[in-house]
Amino acid sequence: MTMFLSIIALLSAIITVYAKVRENNLLQYIFKPSTMIAIILLAILNVSSPPTFYQKMIITGLIFSTVGDIFLIDSRRFVQGLMSFLLAHVCFIIAFFSTPNFPTAIFYLAYVALFLSILWKRLGNLKIPVIVYSFALTLMSWFALSRYVELNDHKSLLAFLGSISFVASDSLLAFNKFKSSFPFAEILILSTYFVAQWLIALSV
Repeated sequence: MTMFLSIIALLSAIITVYAKVRENNLLQYIFKPSTMIAIILLAILNVSSPPTFYQKMIITGLIFSTVGDIFLIDSRRFVQGLMSFLLAHVCFIIAFFSTPNFPTAIFYLAYVALFLSILWKRLGNLKIPVIVYSFALTLMSWFALSRYVELNDHKSLLAFLGSISFVASDSLLAFNKFKSSFPFAEILILSTYFVAQWLIALSV
């Protein structure tokens, strides 16, 4: 069933990318959430009985992400989408929370500082929301890394790799939106995003 749902998610994701490139909102409204529903079902399939706190928070984060996906189809709903994903990252942060690995924090702080400096002049009245979201995103990935360092197992590795893919996707999205568009942007943004969610779902 894991393989079946992964294939369904992949096919739905491909159609979503096609719809985004073709600017077909109807197909996006159908297949973007459908991709996430397949990924959520994949996570639910692997939930223990009774479900652990980690599993509950990951699935809640995936649901908030799905809501954010729907908002972001309409560019006028960017702030609502941002807030939905902020809530998703709060759930992921809570799930990943572990003994902080402080030496690695400097890399995340350096990255977010550099990236915000690149975008700063183009953010306009979105400076505060983007700053808050950027720190939540990097905190999420830092705790995923810290958890992997602490546990050193297969599932925590999947979560960490998913968090890195999430950082890559959101960085590409922000650069494309606020700084400069680039070739194959939508393909890269969506592919790294769906891979991120798929890997995080597999970590339950």
